[in-house]
Amino acid sequence: MMQNDFYKVCFDSLLEGLCITDNKGKIIANNSSLEDIFGYDKGELFHKNIDILIPLESRKTHQSHYKTYFNSPKKFKKGKGREFFGLHNNGSIIPVEIGLNYFDYKDKFYAKALITDISSRKKEELKIKMLNIDLEREVKRQTDELTNTVTKLKTSNKKLKEEIQEKIIAKNKAKVAFEKEKELHLLQTKFLSLASHEFKTPLSGILTSIGLIDKYNKAFSDTHIENHVHTIKKLVYQLNTVLDDFLFLEKTETKALNYHFTNFHFCEIVSEIIKNSKSVLKKSQKIIFTPSKNDIEIYQDKKIIEIIIRNILYNAIKYSPEDSKIEIQVTTNQYITVTIKDNGIGIPKEAQKHIFERFFRAKNALHFQGTGIGLNIVKHHINALGGLIYIKSTEHLGTVVTLKLPVNCKNLNM
Repeated sequence: MMQNDFYKVCFDSLLEGLCITDNKGKIIANNSSLEDIFGYDKGELFHKNIDILIPLESRKTHQSHYKTYFNSPKKFKKGKGREFFGLHNNGSIIPVEIGLNYFDYKDKFYAKALITDISSRKKEELKIKMLNIDLEREVKRQTDELTNTVTKLKTSNKKLKEEIQEKIIAKNKAKVAFEKEKELHLLQTKFLSLASHEFKTPLSGILTSIGLIDKYNKAFSDTHIENHVHTIKKLVYQLNTVLDDFLFLEKTETKALNYHFTNFHFCEIVSEIIKNSKSVLKKSQKIIFTPSKNDIEIYQDKKIIEIIIRNILYNAIKYSPEDSKIEIQVTTNQYITVTIKDNGIGIPKEAQKHIFERFFRAKNALHFQGTGIGLNIVKHHINALGGLIYIKSTEHLGTVVTLKLPVNCKNLNM
């Protein structure tokens, strides 16, 4: 008797539902986990037919399979596509995964099933599927926007080509201008053919070429061209930032990202990032930078530090209005402390606990372009580099982001 009690305790301790039936489909033994999964009281399933756990529309098919199974019994492991729907006592349908085995006892065959409720897993799979659909829509939207930008660029370049040819001929530089224009045209042609598959190379080509256009335009001071150049640079930087985020996200997920540590001056890097941000600044926006009293040399991953600072600064620019100021302050002690303050839209209080979650975007930020992975990447890298990040924000008033990074990463276990 003690042995039977021991076996009963063992079976009831299983997280999976255990169900044993005879060749007629009658339940002759089960554990408490099976009763919990299907919503029955203790002992309520004993001597019931297994059909009680099968949805009505599937019972006829199940009965046929059951008879066939005992004619030629086989073992079916879980995780091999053995997913079915079960009928809960309350009438609801629940997804389950089943492992099936058989045994004989006193010349009789019995079927033994291990059953797991996979409702939670199915919900997560649906959630991931919906996220993928949203991501595909966002990629399509970005692609369409890029195509429209390229079309505007072609129109602008046609006009620019005529103006440049007329004025450069007078200065005996027609040949150089013509070669540059051919190069630009070639880059555009390649871009149009590869844009949907290879973003990075065409984006780099556009930035190089638009730099040349900007350079030649300085002699003519055409405000229309300047406006087009600024718009194109801004859109390209936005798309390039999205691509960088996804590339780093992929490397993070596959653990293919290796950190490379060097010595460099921190405030010089911040100054360079601020300089490069001019192309994405809104009208009359200003960045006020207060470096540390001593531009200390640190031992860190320079590229990753640039990504962290750039993500936070570009967020401040994007979510702040025109004619606003963004303040950046750097102080040093045992840590490098960076504070970035803006007077933008702020983060709603209820959303602040989710801001580092991947693909999360606050409700007041949905009409701004973005993917919701920037801060997730920032948080990942700051943790890996032994740093800390704090965000204090008030909706409609602005946000203050504080970073603390170790001066020396030699002691970190990477």
